Amino acid sequence: MATKINRVNVTEEIYRIVKEDILTHKLPAGEKINIDQLARTLEVSNIPIREALSRLQSEGYLHMVPFKGMYVNLMSLQQLNELFEIRLRLEPLAVEKAVLQIPDEKLARLSETLNAIRSNLSARPNEGLASIEEMNVSIHGTILAYCDNISLQNLVRGYIEQIQRYLTFIKINLDVDNREVEWAEHNAILQQLIERDVNGASAAMYGHISLSQKRANIHFMNTVGSQ
Repeated sequence: MATKINRVNVTEEIYRIVKEDILTHKLPAGEKINIDQLARTLEVSNIPIREALSRLQSEGYLHMVPFKGMYVNLMSLQQLNELFEIRLRLEPLAVEKAVLQIPDEKLARLSETLNAIRSNLSARPNEGLASIEEMNVSIHGTILAYCDNISLQNLVRGYIEQIQRYLTFIKINLDVDNREVEWAEHNAILQQLIERDVNGASAAMYGHISLSQKRANIHFMNTVGSQ
C-alpha cells in the first residue's frame, strides 16, 4: 500500500489504490478493510476513504457487514459466469457500433500488433496472462474507444476489470497452443472489422467471449479445487 497520495483528488486516488490492491489480491477475498489503518498509511482522514470504499462497494468489489465493517467480496463460479453473461450482451453491441467507425489506419496497426504478438508466443512461454492482456487491450480496447457510447465503455471496462481479478487469482499460464487459440479468436474479430461486417464482427466477439468463459470456468475450478 502506497504511503503518499495525490492531494488534487484524494478520494479518486484512494479509490485507485484500494481497487488495485483488490485486483492484484494484496487485499484478498474476504479481507476486512481497516479504515483507521488505511487512514494512517495514506495520511488522510477517514472521510475520503469511506467515499472511495462506497464507490468500490457500488462496483461490486466490497460489501458491508452490519456492525462489523467493509469486506472484500468473495469470488465464486456463479459471479464469474454472471460477469461473462453481461459481457456476452454488451460487447457484441459495442462491436456493432464500432465497426464502421474505426479508421483503416487503426485497423492496420491492430493487424501489425496481433502479428507481433503471435510471433512472440513461443519466445514468451511463461507469459500466458500477459499475452491475453495485450490482445485484450489491442482489440477490446480499440472497439470500446470507437463505440461512441461512454456509458457502454465504462460498463464493459468495469466488467473486464472484475474478470481480470479472477484471471489474476487463477494465475493462468497458458501454453503456446492455448495462446494460439486466443490469438485466432481475436484475429477473427479483427478480420471482420477489416471487412466492415457488422454481423460477422458481432458474432465473432460473442463466440470469443463464450469460449473465454468456458476456459475461465475450467481454470477457476481447477485453482479452487487445488487449494
